[in-house]
Amino acid sequence: MHAAGRRMPRLGVRIGTLVWQQEVERYDQGSQARAAGERERSTLERHGVNVTNLEACAEEGPDRTRLGGLVKLYVPVSDAPPSRRPFGFVLAPGRDELGPYLAIVAYGERHPKRGTRSVYERAHKRLHGRYPDQ
Repeated sequence: MHAAGRRMPRLGVRIGTLVWQQEVERYDQGSQARAAGERERSTLERHGVNVTNLEACAEEGPDRTRLGGLVKLYVPVSDAPPSRRPFGFVLAPGRDELGPYLAIVAYGERHPKRGTRSVYERAHKRLHGRYPDQ
C-alpha cells in the first residue's frame, strides 16, 4: 500500500514460452539465477508488477546497449538495494484490447563476471539481432 492508503498501479506481465526457455531455463536447475527467476514467475503472471518496482533502461548504456523505451525489474523483487539483487528482467511495453502490459525480453545477471553476457546485452541482442560489441 502507498503511504496515502491507495494501492500502487500494477501492470500485467506476459511471459512467452520461448523467451522463458531461452532466458531462465538456460541456467542449471537449482542455480541461484534460475531459482530467483522461477520464484518471481507466478507473482508476475498472477499479479503483474508494481510500477514503482520498475526502472527505465538507459537509451544508450555504458556497454553500448540501446534499450530506450524498455524497463528493468531487479530480482529478487524486494525493497533491498539494487546491489543486493543481482538478477533482472528487461521488459518491453505493449498494449492490446485488454490494455497495457509488459512482456519479458531478457533475464539474467545484471553485472556478471567478465566473459558472461549481462541481461542488458541479452536484451540488446533480442532487439537488434546482435550483441552491442559485434
